[in-house]
Amino acid sequence: MPIDRPDPADAPGAPDAPDGRAAPDTSRPRGAPPPDSAVHDAYRAHVERSYAAHRDRTAWAEAVPQLRTAWAEHQQQYPERGRATPHTHPDNSWTSGETRRLSPNQNTEATRSCADIHEEGERVILPAMQRIEAADPDRRLAGLEHMCKSADRLKEKIAERLRYHPDLPPRQAAADVPDAVRFTFEYSESHYIGGVPADVERLKEAGYELVKLKNLWAKDQYKGINSQWLRPETGLRFEVQFHTPESREAKELTHKAYERLRDPHTSKAEESVLEDYQRRVNALIRIPPNAFTIEDYPPEKRDG
Repeated sequence: MPIDRPDPADAPGAPDAPDGRAAPDTSRPRGAPPPDSAVHDAYRAHVERSYAAHRDRTAWAEAVPQLRTAWAEHQQQYPERGRATPHTHPDNSWTSGETRRLSPNQNTEATRSCADIHEEGERVILPAMQRIEAADPDRRLAGLEHMCKSADRLKEKIAERLRYHPDLPPRQAAADVPDAVRFTFEYSESHYIGGVPADVERLKEAGYELVKLKNLWAKDQYKGINSQWLRPETGLRFEVQFHTPESREAKELTHKAYERLRDPHTSKAEESVLEDYQRRVNALIRIPPNAFTIEDYPPEKRDG
């Protein structure tokens, strides 16, 4: 995509001096600064940044088909294992694979908890997030079709937690899932550094408590900012991610790799290949200016 910039050919000609000689040419492209000045240097720097951003976006767009092909080749080399099928049994117990199990009573409570989480996410938190979105037209909520985890995916998380904490009520186990409801704000690179802190404050003003915020732009496996929030009235936790269009697309490209890395059955050999793939994808992502200045919460404790 061409970068808009003034064209010297569009400048009007300089008028003649009264004695007939050509007057000094003080004309310049419309909107362009005079040469040999600090303003001119700033203008040139802006143009160079525009070209650099264009090159980076082009490099990312050109790389995406190759990255998709690389993932398809990975799946051929390491065929995907069949995913466990969640199943509710005649006695109302629930299973997903060999280790995720809920008793009939646990499943009844988990089913009710999942329905309550979905209702709260859709009827309470989503409208609040849309009001926050309306406060700034320079970014948007993205991926709302994935806002709520499915009931079976939530039950898998609940069953995993109950496996290690068998006395925990299923409702509490459900409330502890940090991304049962999740949102993504997507910003342009230039708007990121101002937009993210502003939206964090808007979430606080809406009555939500910040539990955790992690700036992951320096990482090689994932780039972006992830945060967890709490609705005090019910204790429901939800996730808000802060991305650029490219970092969000990178997250989606590497999502299956991420899931395989979390699977305890994934071999060490495949883990290494998966990490290399995620590193390759994220190396192409342009980091928004000053993104590293957004601090983690809670702040990391420093020795001394």
